[in-house]
Amino acid sequence: MFRFLLVTLLTLSLTDALLAGNLESKEEILKKMVEAYGGEAALSNTQSYIQHWRVVRASDKKEGKETRRVTLPTRLYVDLKYPDKEETRVLEDSVGIKIFGKHSKKQVFGPMLDAMKAQLLRLYTPLTLKDNHEKIKLSQNGSYYILTLDKDGVESDYYVNQKNYHIEKTVGKLKMGNSVMEFVTLYKDFKRVGDTLFPTTEIKYAGGVNTATNTLIDTKIVHLKKVDDHRYEQI
Repeated sequence: MFRFLLVTLLTLSLTDALLAGNLESKEEILKKMVEAYGGEAALSNTQSYIQHWRVVRASDKKEGKETRRVTLPTRLYVDLKYPDKEETRVLEDSVGIKIFGKHSKKQVFGPMLDAMKAQLLRLYTPLTLKDNHEKIKLSQNGSYYILTLDKDGVESDYYVNQKNYHIEKTVGKLKMGNSVMEFVTLYKDFKRVGDTLFPTTEIKYAGGVNTATNTLIDTKIVHLKKVDDHRYEQI
């Protein structure tokens, strides 16, 4: 009962703030985010890209490498290599595949598939979010707007700085039985590749525990003539 009253009060407060003109609408916020990241044309031209990252594992400070291939809004390829392990994750729409080392390959389901979906959701640009605006809910926390996207059974919060409209934090939420696991990524050191803004530092947490820090090495924009012909399984 108390939780219901609290949610009701928060909802009313948010509605009152909107009516009073103290809080921008999600459409206005998304528009300013798109502009801050380079504009609609620039973001449209960077829907597909390849990145290389330097990764430092938090538990033992071992250094690894990550190759990331992204085709928004539905495809993700991540190849993660440490001195003691190698893992590749491939997401094609709603099909997830994990490859351990160079030989063991299997399709994944349930929480493991949802974890891949959460990985892709956190990489959504302001333009991708704008395309999904009907599924987004708006709230506020201190100096951040929070855009919450619920898609394909996975929920992600995007913390947007109210001053510069950069996404400085994402929280992916996965249902695991009766509990919810949160995967948090902090974004820093934003720089432009051409006209498009990208973060160059990522600090990752799983269940409140720091897991890794990623530093961007390079980004290559991929211009696809036809996305349907582009399959990560064939790379």
